[in-house]
Amino acid sequence: MPIDDLRIRTDRRDVAADALTASMFAVLFVAILLARPGSAMAAPPEKSMRGAMVAFIETLPESQRDVAVAPINAPDRGRWTYLAGPRTGLRIGDLDETARSAFDRFLDRALSPKGRDRVREILRVEPVEDRGGGVRTGPGEYWIRIHGDPTADGSAWAWRLEGHHLVLNTAVVDERIVSVTPFFLGASPARHPKFGEPLAIEDQAAATFLASLDPILAATANGIGPAPGDIRSGTTPDARRPDGRGLRGDRLTEPQRAALEAIVFGLLDFWPEASTGHLRERWRAQDPARIDFGWAGAGTRSGPHYWRIDSPVLLVEFSNTSPSFDHAHLVLRTPGDEFPGR
Repeated sequence: MPIDDLRIRTDRRDVAADALTASMFAVLFVAILLARPGSAMAAPPEKSMRGAMVAFIETLPESQRDVAVAPINAPDRGRWTYLAGPRTGLRIGDLDETARSAFDRFLDRALSPKGRDRVREILRVEPVEDRGGGVRTGPGEYWIRIHGDPTADGSAWAWRLEGHHLVLNTAVVDERIVSVTPFFLGASPARHPKFGEPLAIEDQAAATFLASLDPILAATANGIGPAPGDIRSGTTPDARRPDGRGLRGDRLTEPQRAALEAIVFGLLDFWPEASTGHLRERWRAQDPARIDFGWAGAGTRSGPHYWRIDSPVLLVEFSNTSPSFDHAHLVLRTPGDEFPGR
């Protein structure tokens, strides 16, 4: 065979081999991309959460499904509380091992890693108590409630996990997460001797913000009256807006407004970012004059105190005002925009 023909055939084999190698690398790249949890091609949080919820429901016997699932407009749709005691829904402590594992996987899809870690902190300091009259606290004393039908494409549905010092809510309409509130965290003791202070992140940030104000602005923030005994927004379906004006956002510098935003967005970080993007956009679009910061009680975190960040878009309240100064509550509300479908 002539040398030139051999070279031509060899070159053709090299080109074919290069093309095959490139194709293999392309397939491998796509496979890796699909396997990455945070990749651009991963399922959106709504679909991932929905699939995990359906998988959880399928682990339940019919008797437990009947307790856990209700219509989207059921009478208890807008009812919630952070007090100890039984609720409507399915008690966590009544799940078998398979169902509990499935629900844990659901929470892994519904919340961000940060959110899961913070929820674990709350549950870790929750005391195990029998208060009599069927009222107990502890890791099994939380109730799962599902409103609507997550198995139907495009349907409106919602889920709630609720018990003493923990309330999680999420509502989905047309495959889109539209609400993640009411959202409540509590801790008693507020400062655990072994596990620390579960609500310290937000409380310390608010105290740091207050300390950054000049005396005139600080006095304005302190002008909301005496510290209440608890959060003022209550547990009604529509949050009660706090009374009294504090310090308006349009009187703050850009870094100071950013500090308040960081507190609010830190709470939204309990969910995947795609789940709360609409709330972040609404917060940033609002007039700063409609944002209000107030502080009451002790001038620092060293004594009983209360603070709030109020706006028409989102409301944050913190209270640690009991005489023992060891019982903290933190709530996030979306005024006028909760419990869609009720």
